[in-house]
Amino acid sequence: MKAQSYSFLKKIFITLFFISIAWSKEVPFKTGESLKYTAEFNFIPVGQAELYVTGIEQINGNDAYHVTFSANTKGLADQLFKIQDKIDIWMDTKEFFTHRLKKDINEGNYQKSVDVIFDYDKSVARTETKEVAIDFKARDSFSMFYYLRTILLKENEVMSFSSFEGRKIVHYNLQMTGKEIVKSPLGTFSCKVIRPFSDGKNLFKNAGDMQIWISDDKKRLPVKIQIKMKFGSMMLLLKKVS
Repeated sequence: MKAQSYSFLKKIFITLFFISIAWSKEVPFKTGESLKYTAEFNFIPVGQAELYVTGIEQINGNDAYHVTFSANTKGLADQLFKIQDKIDIWMDTKEFFTHRLKKDINEGNYQKSVDVIFDYDKSVARTETKEVAIDFKARDSFSMFYYLRTILLKENEVMSFSSFEGRKIVHYNLQMTGKEIVKSPLGTFSCKVIRPFSDGKNLFKNAGDMQIWISDDKKRLPVKIQIKMKFGSMMLLLKKVS
């Protein structure tokens, strides 16, 4: 009887164990998810932005989430310094690294277009003008956001990543520095605070500190993104999820 009870309990334990593994690997987003943000500069609304998972497509024979980021100014800000940016990324459906990155940047008088395709079988990244050798799985700013949503973040743990966005290879780190309560147009969230940095320095050459607030729940939403610059603070606040 005791042996039968032990066997029964063992089966329950094993079943629960594999259920917990499956649950921990569940992706907290899906095709069609839209994250909309208000954009503020020094706490003044200046525009809006959106992250949208458009679907799953094939890149170099690999299944990839196609994610589109768009940002544009409005009102007076649109007249003073017009921004119309669109960035498309294709990230691996299993490990969330970047297969392709396409940028169309229009900010004031500055315009830039770049299209990078990563061929991991041949360890190269290709643009229209050059080919760069790589020995890493690239994670740009946006595929990094989605990757962070799939893992359990531990306080003070440092994670290292590499990216290539058309100009040069960048190696950077991420660290969860603690938890904070964040108020956004969508509501109030308990969030984990993530700070990107490179070799102990700020990630951006001409800007200050960057921080990302990810909700401490099953959805792990990027609720707030802030970059402190020389002349003020740029901030994205989540206002709608659909």
